[in-house]
Amino acid sequence: MAFNGRFILNVADFSAKLGADFQTLIQESGETEEALRAADCTVSRAAYSKVVDKAVALTGDPYLGLHLGEGLGLTAAGLIGQITQTSRTVKEALEYCCEFANLGCSELPLTMQRHGDYYRVGIQQNLIWATESPQAYRHTAEGVLVFTLRECQALTHGPQRPIEIHLPWDLPTNTAEYERVFGTSVRFKQNWFAILLHRTQVEVPTVSADYKLLRILVAHAEERSRAFQRKQGFTAVVRQSMIQLVKPDFPSVEQVAQHLNVSVRTLQRRLSEDGITFKALVDEVRKEFAMTYLRKEELSIGEVAYLLGYADGSVFSRACKRWFGESPQQWRNDHLNS
Repeated sequence: MAFNGRFILNVADFSAKLGADFQTLIQESGETEEALRAADCTVSRAAYSKVVDKAVALTGDPYLGLHLGEGLGLTAAGLIGQITQTSRTVKEALEYCCEFANLGCSELPLTMQRHGDYYRVGIQQNLIWATESPQAYRHTAEGVLVFTLRECQALTHGPQRPIEIHLPWDLPTNTAEYERVFGTSVRFKQNWFAILLHRTQVEVPTVSADYKLLRILVAHAEERSRAFQRKQGFTAVVRQSMIQLVKPDFPSVEQVAQHLNVSVRTLQRRLSEDGITFKALVDEVRKEFAMTYLRKEELSIGEVAYLLGYADGSVFSRACKRWFGESPQQWRNDHLNS
């Protein structure tokens, strides 16, 4: 489970304004409208992707993600939006967006890093989703970036023209709509999604700061975040973090522990309580990546092995026989034919 039901409703509501049928999109999710409106409703990545793909088809909008991020009301961010609006600085607001990303879209969490005089506000890539549902992945990532930029602008009532936007896609034939929506130049074929902002745009007070209300909202978000983790289970949280940190090398136990803000010892102990080791979990995630990559005919077996961190193709072949009981080529043939 990765997406709050609110995401489905936002996509359906906005797409309906462009001519799509609202109920058709809701049905694609496999949930009822009433269920999606529940605060604790979550839907799978596959279900969410089906809704987005159907929305693109019904609206005929090749820039649906950009327009979604541009057209949604800021209240669509829910609790996270309330926290950003009461934060004391834009920097603090963005830090809370990163901290509580799991309350919205845990598949595409925000990150923020300072580099000299600018901040890079980005989205961690999800290679499995990008391979399984590239269209839904692209539109969602672009929408999140646009919406985040709009939130920054609302906090200062200023234009907040970013220095630059970075996207990992190939350069499109026409970039005019990207430049119009983002209000700046866009660089494609980058290694990340990112908004580059000067520190003077980030280290500034907000116009709606309310420290007392902020403390209440943050406490509420912390409890909801803990409840989400309890519902998902610690192993699922570690698995999700691991997927987000693949670049393309698989992360070490130290990197995952740091990402989750726990010690290595605590991470290993809690996994043990769930009956699994970190090494076994890495193997499970690598298997999941292997199944995704092997379904992509444009990737050779050698390229799949390289993407999974196997320097030797024979080692990858042995791993496949352990996972699937057959060679990588046999598994590919069986699943492509079916």
